[in-house]
This record gives sequence, structure tokens and C-alpha cells, in this order.
Amino acid sequence: MRKLLCGLIMAIGLMFVQAQADEYRAGQQYKVLKEAVSVEQTDGKIEVDTIFWYGCPHCYDLEKLIPAWKKTLSADVDVVKTPVIFGRPWQPHAQLFYTLEEMGLDETANTAIFEAVQKEGRRLDKPADMADFLNEHFKVNKETFLKTYDSFGVRNQSQKAYAKVRGAQLMGVPALIIDGRYVVDPQSAGGLEEMLKVADALVEKVRREKAPKQKAATAG
Repeated sequence: MRKLLCGLIMAIGLMFVQAQADEYRAGQQYKVLKEAVSVEQTDGKIEVDTIFWYGCPHCYDLEKLIPAWKKTLSADVDVVKTPVIFGRPWQPHAQLFYTLEEMGLDETANTAIFEAVQKEGRRLDKPADMADFLNEHFKVNKETFLKTYDSFGVRNQSQKAYAKVRGAQLMGVPALIIDGRYVVDPQSAGGLEEMLKVADALVEKVRREKAPKQKAATAG
């Protein structure tokens, strides 16, 4: 009986998400890109890119909603952070983010930087200041940080992020890109929490679109 009840609840939930997907409209709650931007997933997972900037208060607010939202996602969905680069002033924070990744620093460091910029008013837009901050809070070696910050790998990742943002024709942040094809922002969705609801619906839309192809591949 318990298994039957759980199955029924899951079915109802799926029907609700599908109804939402049909309710939301392209050009209203989300935008469809004419040309898809690149995604990192090659294993069939559905990629959701969260586009952010450490200096954006709305990005900080959305960031606080993401952990709980991620727990509701199925195993076939992967959430990826992508720092925005609209021009040179945004480059340092993008390199900072990819330096954290390259050095294997966990999500705690990313959150600490967000809080330092948004709550403490620290700009952290100069490599030396970044190195001081990370050394102070996470015992990161300053020389290692600066070398990694200026490395080819970090700059290459930053260039990819720039290309993705440019390809998505984003005018502001935060934004979500689902499967490299659908873009959601607070204005079109109606708020930060609504962004995640629209993203849920679009994930289900992508899942339904991919189902026949995956079935055919399995059959083949």
C-alpha cells in the first residue's frame, strides 16, 4: 500500500509539472534561443546553468535558494554555475570563480565570497585582495592562488563563460539557461522563486523531448 501511495504521489507531481510546462509560454515566462549555447554535459543529463555575478544582490538572493531547490531535482539534472562577463570589469570575478574550482575549494568558499561582497562591501576585484581574503579565511597559499588565477586553464574557462553569455544574448543577471536552449530571468518569470518553478517546467519539457531519442538509442 505504501509503495502504491508513493507511486501515486509521484505521478500526481509529474502531472502537475507537465501542466506547468504547458502553461508557461515562450516569449513570456522564458526565451528560446535561436542557436543553442554549449553545455558541459555529455552523458545525457539535463544541464541548468545559473548565470551570476558576485556583485549582483539578486544573484546573491537566488544563490540562497539554489541548495534547497537542487534537492528537489532528479538525478538526470545537473546544475552548473557560470559567472557572467559583460566586459572587462566582470572578468576578475569570473577568474576568481574558476580559480576556486581549479584549486578544489568547495561551495563554502563561493558562499563566503558572495557574503563578503554583498554583506561586508568588499569589492574583491583585485587578485591581491582575493588572495588575502582566501588566505585569511581558508588558509590558501597566496602565491599558489595568484599563479592559478593567471593560468591558461582559468582564462580558458572564463572565455568559455563569456562565449556562453554572449551566445545567450543576456542583458542582465541572474539568469538560468536550461539545456543550452531556454533562458529564464526574474523579469520574465515574475521573481526569483518563480524562476525556479519555470526552470522545473522547462526541465520536464526537455525530458519529454529527449525521451523518444533515448528510447530509440536504447532499442538500437
